[in-house]
Amino acid sequence: MAVSIEQKVGLFFLLALITLGVMIELVEDWRPFEEQYNYVAFFESAVGMNAGDPVRIAGVEVGKITTIGIEDGKVRVDFYVDETAVIRRDSTARIRQTNLLGGTFLGLDFGSPQSVVLPPGSTVATQETTNFDELITNLDHNQDRVLGPLGDLLNDYRQFLASSIERLDKVVTKLDTGQGTLGRLVNDPQLYDEILSMSGRLNTLLRRVEEGEGTLGRLLSDPELYENLSRTVADIQSVAEQLSQGKGTLGKLLADDRLYEDATITLAELREITEKVNAGQGALGKLVNDDVLYEDLRAGLARINSIAAKIDDGQGTLGRLVNDDTLYRDAETTLHKVEKTVDGLSDTGPLSALGVVLGTLF
Repeated sequence: MAVSIEQKVGLFFLLALITLGVMIELVEDWRPFEEQYNYVAFFESAVGMNAGDPVRIAGVEVGKITTIGIEDGKVRVDFYVDETAVIRRDSTARIRQTNLLGGTFLGLDFGSPQSVVLPPGSTVATQETTNFDELITNLDHNQDRVLGPLGDLLNDYRQFLASSIERLDKVVTKLDTGQGTLGRLVNDPQLYDEILSMSGRLNTLLRRVEEGEGTLGRLLSDPELYENLSRTVADIQSVAEQLSQGKGTLGKLLADDRLYEDATITLAELREITEKVNAGQGALGKLVNDDVLYEDLRAGLARINSIAAKIDDGQGTLGRLVNDDTLYRDAETTLHKVEKTVDGLSDTGPLSALGVVLGTLF
């Protein structure tokens, strides 16, 4: 059967497409115009990593993993980087996770700028990381360690928790039904109105204070009061300094030790006197402790009161002297006569004076 030209052209394009697909698959990393530098890294484990996974520096893809194998009890990872990547001697390689679904890549860091560049074919230092499987295993283990004791604790305090929840439910029920002070605060609208009214009055009061009304307003807004207070504080500080320096009477009381010593001696002497009085020594001690003296004194005071009452009533000679005006007038008349007699004596001789006295008196 003869093949037509159209069939030949179709077969040619079909074979060309198949050949192109095979070449793309086989020579995906073939880059004839780029320099590629091969390196090696050894890991304890390379879970999830496959040949063809990317090699990245700071998140930028710079190469790929070529082969993965086992060598001397470790996982050998061969990879290459392009000419834009610079791997230094202190650079490290780590297996990193692309996402939580399991994608991985080989991550490299820059290393220090002063470190030398690692030549191609060298082994790059590695740093082990925890893979996703180990993380899940550790999480399960930690979950058992944490949740196990927590479950035991909840079982031990189940009755206590149940009773606490029951009491809390009762408290919430009382609050909801308006019982108690807190329940009335929650449910009584009158309290809200009172609080709102109080808030209004408080705002009015604060406004008046800010405007300088009233005593409190003047205290807050009048600078003269502040200056007076500052001067008062300064005066107090001056007085305190003078006291600390021992100036003035009060300063001497605070700073002079002799006053303390004198007070100590005085207190000791007062204590000694008090002890003697309590022991009945001396006149004051006998007065304090001897009942006979007290009775005698009481009887003497009673007699004095009796005599004073008689004098006040005009009884006896002394009473008449105190209360009778006649005696006073007689004494005054006699004094006048004596005065006249003395005047006459100064003008006469002795015999005449004697006669005058006798005549005056008799």
